[in-house]
Amino acid sequence: MKFASFALPLLAFASSVAAQATFITLPTAGTQVSKGSNITVQITKKDSMMGSIEVGLVLSFQYCGTSSPCPSATNQLGDILYIGKLDAPFHDTPGEPYENITVTIPDYSFEDPAPAQIIETRFHLIGAGPAAILETNTVAVQLVD
Repeated sequence: MKFASFALPLLAFASSVAAQATFITLPTAGTQVSKGSNITVQITKKDSMMGSIEVGLVLSFQYCGTSSPCPSATNQLGDILYIGKLDAPFHDTPGEPYENITVTIPDYSFEDPAPAQIIETRFHLIGAGPAAILETNTVAVQLVD
């Protein structure tokens, strides 16, 4: 009985957090990006009945060099490319809301091609409480000259 009274609210909270999740739609994993180039990062937010209050969004770029795998994005963000708030409206094409953000890839000295990752770090509030959620997503890319 005690387990159910603890587990059910926890399961409901986890479900509401998952319903508010975002993910990096573009670029796709394995995309080649050139140093110094502009690319579009598309952040897609799952469509949900429960609203969230956006606090902040950070997009960053982490050059991995010869380290395999890349360092953890929760411990090391790399170069900051964008700081702002997520504004992911619905668009004419049916689907989930998204925002396109153009960023510039840093100019590194590296051996071609080199592994790297684009990191999305999002802080938002959900629920009536509200509860604070810090979310991190990554996509692996190849840095080329």
